[in-house]
Amino acid sequence: MTRAKETIAVADLVRHLDDIFPFAWAEPWDRVGLLAGDPGAPVSQVLVSLDPTPEALSMAVAHGANVLVTHHPAFLQPPSALTPERAGVVYQAVSLGVALVACHTNLDRAPAAGDELPRLLGLTSSVPLERGRQPVSLVTVFVPAAHAQEVLAAMAAAGAGRVGGYRACAFRGPGIGSFVPGEGTTPALGSAGERTDAEEVRLEMACDRSSVDGVVLAARRAHPYEEPLIVVTDADVDRGSARLGRVCELSRATTVRAVAERVAKTFSIVPRVWGDPDARVSTVGTVSGSGGSLLPDAISAEVSVLVTGEVRYHQALEALDAGLAVIEAGHDVTEWPHVPVIASALRAHELLAGRVVMDQPAQRWWTP
Repeated sequence: MTRAKETIAVADLVRHLDDIFPFAWAEPWDRVGLLAGDPGAPVSQVLVSLDPTPEALSMAVAHGANVLVTHHPAFLQPPSALTPERAGVVYQAVSLGVALVACHTNLDRAPAAGDELPRLLGLTSSVPLERGRQPVSLVTVFVPAAHAQEVLAAMAAAGAGRVGGYRACAFRGPGIGSFVPGEGTTPALGSAGERTDAEEVRLEMACDRSSVDGVVLAARRAHPYEEPLIVVTDADVDRGSARLGRVCELSRATTVRAVAERVAKTFSIVPRVWGDPDARVSTVGTVSGSGGSLLPDAISAEVSVLVTGEVRYHQALEALDAGLAVIEAGHDVTEWPHVPVIASALRAHELLAGRVVMDQPAQRWWTP
C-alpha cells in the first residue's frame, strides 16, 4: 500500500518562515506574514518571487501552487474594499485560492539575506551596517521556582525571548514572594487571611511589542497562581545580528569606478553613480533595496562607497557632502538575491522540500 503524501497547512508554512526570519524583525509600518488566504488550507505547491504581481500569480497557478511567497508585500495599507478595482492582486489571489505571504524587512535583517549581495559582488562582509535599536516589551513574571520552566516555555512559544539568532532567551533570579490571600480567594499556596512567603523566580523575557498581549496571556495560563504578578515595560535593545546592510573591508584599495564596474558586470546593468570615480575605496557598504535611511550609518562607519538599490536625490547630495559615494543598482536588482534565500528556507522543511518553485529574476526597467 502506498503511503499518502503528508500534508502541511499554510499556517505551518508561515510559522516556519517566522521561525527562520522572525516577523518581529520587520519595521512597524511593514506588512509581513500571511496577508491573504486560508491558514488552514493544505499546501500543494509554493511559488517564491520578488513581487506579488499578476504575472507571478499566473505562474503560481500554472505550477499548481496555492501559496505565493514574496519579498515585497501585496499592500502596506489594507485595501478599503475587496473588489477588483480596490484590491487588485489580493482580490485575484483570494478568488483563485492562492495565499499571499510576505517576508519583507524581517528578511532584510536576516543574516543570510544581508550576506547575499556582498557575496554576489565578491566582497567579504564583516559586520552589519545598521546601528539602530529595536523597540521591545520586557515582560517580567514572578513565579514559583518549580513552575518557572513551564512559564518560560509558554512565553517563548508565544514569541518572547528571540534575540537575533537565539531563542527562548530569559533572565531568572531567585527571591522570596510575600502575599496575603483575601477572603474568597483560592490561592495555590497558603490560606486566606494568612501571610505566605514563597520561593519564587523573577522571570524576564523580551518580545516584540505587537506580540506582548499574547505573551502575557501565555504566561498567565501557564502560571499556577490565581493572580500572577506580570509587569510589562517598554524598552529599546541593540539589534544584535538582525541588522540591515553590511560593511565590507577590502584587502586591497580600489576606486569608486572599479566598484561601479563590478556592480555593472555582476548584474548586467548600467548603475547610477554619485561621487568622484577616481576616489579611493577601502571599505564598501551594501544595502539591498532602499538604502537612504542607512546613509548616516554608512557615514558613521566611514564607508567609502555604498552599493544599494536607490536613494533619494537630496539624500545622495547629503552623502556626497559627507564624502560618501553612492552606487544605485536598482531596487529590484539588489533584492532578487533574496528570492533564493526564501526558497532555501522553505525547502529546509521536510514537508515543503519538494513543493517549492522559484521564480527567475526579471528586470522591468531598462536604459537606452
